[in-house]
Amino acid sequence: MRRWSCISIVLLLGACKQGAAPPVFPASVADGWRRKSSESFPAGSAPELVRKIGTRGWWRTVYEGPGTATVDVYELTAPPGGLEMVQRWRPAADTVVWYTPRYFVVVKWQSADREVVGALIRSLEKQFQEQK
Repeated sequence: MRRWSCISIVLLLGACKQGAAPPVFPASVADGWRRKSSESFPAGSAPELVRKIGTRGWWRTVYEGPGTATVDVYELTAPPGGLEMVQRWRPAADTVVWYTPRYFVVVKWQSADREVVGALIRSLEKQFQEQK
């Protein structure tokens, strides 16, 4: 009987994870950044590193304002995966990465004004820290 209880709990938890809502991308962010577009993608289309470590799916949102910023958000299959991705991600110019227990986030921008880009990044970091 105990075996069936454990199986039921595992199935129930799995069903809850499948129905997880996608991340919320604000329509506007600090210093005049506005969401231009947003798309979702299956896990199989993520970069190889992300697929190897584990993702359930990912989203891309483009912000425009005092420049252009592309935000890629990968939903992690396990919280420790975010740290591994940050450690193994290849550095690139005008790009920053971070993670939360649920997401790995990559922001790439084109803007001459680092201060307004910094405001965008701080706003997004706060937004994703608050999403559980």
